[in-house]
Amino acid sequence: MTKYVAAIALWFAAVASFAVPAQTDERAEIAANLGQQWFNRMADALRHLDFEATLVQAQGQRVQPLVWFHGSYDHDTDLELLIYLNGADMRVLRIGEQSYYYSAGGAHAYTLQSNVTFGLIPPAFYNSFSNISQHYQVIASGGMRVTGRNAQYLRLISRDNHRYHYDLWVDRETGMLLKMQMMTPQGEVLEQLQLTSFSVTNELPEPLIDLGQFQQPPRMYGNDDSTPVKFALQPDWLPDGFKQRIASHREVHDTRLPTDYYLFSDGLTEISVYITESQLQNLPSLALQGPDSMVNLRVNGFAVTVVGKVPAETLHMIAERTALKSTMESEE
Repeated sequence: MTKYVAAIALWFAAVASFAVPAQTDERAEIAANLGQQWFNRMADALRHLDFEATLVQAQGQRVQPLVWFHGSYDHDTDLELLIYLNGADMRVLRIGEQSYYYSAGGAHAYTLQSNVTFGLIPPAFYNSFSNISQHYQVIASGGMRVTGRNAQYLRLISRDNHRYHYDLWVDRETGMLLKMQMMTPQGEVLEQLQLTSFSVTNELPEPLIDLGQFQQPPRMYGNDDSTPVKFALQPDWLPDGFKQRIASHREVHDTRLPTDYYLFSDGLTEISVYITESQLQNLPSLALQGPDSMVNLRVNGFAVTVVGKVPAETLHMIAERTALKSTMESEE
């Protein structure tokens, strides 16, 4: 009888040992599915919700309060207005796929063709999670009150250590993004954004109603005036998922140096690569990590500067692995 009881106990123990991993995997799958649903709900709110909000964006010691208006003009066109409240008077207006950047005096006003407003939140937050799911995973886990509203917590995690991670808090009633933290793979918070007030208007906010008289600034780097790259040195490695969006030769606005410019994106993050002749650029070799990391290296007689919201180590690898065109072709 004792042997019989012992056998039953061992059988139950064996079943339990298989059940625990199965239950863990099932819970993880549920959390991931919920995470994707909440992410997509957030994207829908950012595209279609009529709202006005105030918020604070913080990067280290730099704190910037803003006013944010958004509304849907029709089914296909949404409007967005950002007003920066500290420092120079700066505003960003987006109408559908045209974004207009204004500053005090108009000296640095320009237009970009883009259906998202750059500089506030990652462009991928406006679109379905499926666009970035190959390189990121999102998990729903609990929640808390943010700006006096019940919020769902989402953890957006890179599938490698070449990118930053994000913590998101999404309004459970409307799906609106209420709070965001961007952090290194080691957990250091580099950038934060939090709404301090938020209200749904159910119609276009007043500042977005009459836009017929606004003056459009000149287009920056339009397709018509792009010049092919000129230098032999080119990027030869980027993390999986980053695709080239721009490759052109231009004079950099601040330095006026002739530069080959490359822009890469994985849908969530952008990386810019600037290549110029080494003797014309005076920057030392350096690596700075932060909300916008930067690395500058000398490679084969060129100065290579790489900038992006990714770890400095990733940028260093990109700069270090730039190669002369003839070398790249022979390797192919």
